[in-house]
Amino acid sequence: MSELSLVTGGFGFIGNELVRQLSKTTDVVILDNRTRVATKIEDIANVPVYDVDITDQQAIADVIRKLKPSAVFHLAAIHYIPECNANPERTIHTNVEATLSLLRACSGSSVKHFLFASSGAVYTDSPHPLSESAPTLPVDIYGWSKLHAEQLCAWHSIVEGLPVTICRVFNNYGPRETNAHIIPEIISQLRQGSTLHLGNITARRDYIHVSDTARALRMLSACVPVAGESRVVNISSGQHATVGELIRMISGILDWQIEIVRDERRFRRADKQVQIADVALLQALTAWTRSIELKDGLRNLLEFEGLFACT
Repeated sequence: MSELSLVTGGFGFIGNELVRQLSKTTDVVILDNRTRVATKIEDIANVPVYDVDITDQQAIADVIRKLKPSAVFHLAAIHYIPECNANPERTIHTNVEATLSLLRACSGSSVKHFLFASSGAVYTDSPHPLSESAPTLPVDIYGWSKLHAEQLCAWHSIVEGLPVTICRVFNNYGPRETNAHIIPEIISQLRQGSTLHLGNITARRDYIHVSDTARALRMLSACVPVAGESRVVNISSGQHATVGELIRMISGILDWQIEIVRDERRFRRADKQVQIADVALLQALTAWTRSIELKDGLRNLLEFEGLFACT
């Protein structure tokens, strides 16, 4: 019998790409409540799906017991920061408590490796590349929820012996985005014209194409920690830009003159100015390197979204 991978949140932005890549080499099953389903995913329509909410503790336990997956990629969460800040209780219930329920379901089962999708949002603001040992200090409920879930993963690994990899994923971009993050927001506004109404455009982030993230997750799944050990690994490209620099790249790709209008309503009360990843550990463990440069990824995304048709 071939080994099975389970992807929670498999219809989401990173999830659908991970499922697409996994399905080429192994058996994979999606667990998702279909709250946010990526578009244009007909190519993974034959992948088995369990329509289960990650917060349904009994249903989650039943699925794990039935499927006996060897690897669990836990991507299901509330990701969009404004939504998290507006619903802190639901964020904790979904991102933290449901993670604990899933960990419990995996303990004593056939699961050989639990990969938890955390976030670079757990780190403190720093002008320097952030290694896995850098201080953590989230500034919003999303970051705090991911940090608490990380701590549960580490504790559960020690107590139950479940091998865990905590994957601190930085800013993803690419096709089939399911949340209104900055690049999808820019594209959405550009459909209406060449004037952008934005908040903070000086924030610097480390951007990684979603296909490179999915490939990193796949490669990490083969690097199983010893029983009772949890490992923290950054996943990003090491290639960073401010929002203003992103817009200049997009302007050059489209050959548009883009005007930026400062919108005070779009500024967050708490925001980090710089977040850049050190990915040396990821590369040491897997020999992973980014395959898509930022400008090329943006060009491909604009083509996918049909923006070139507007030029």
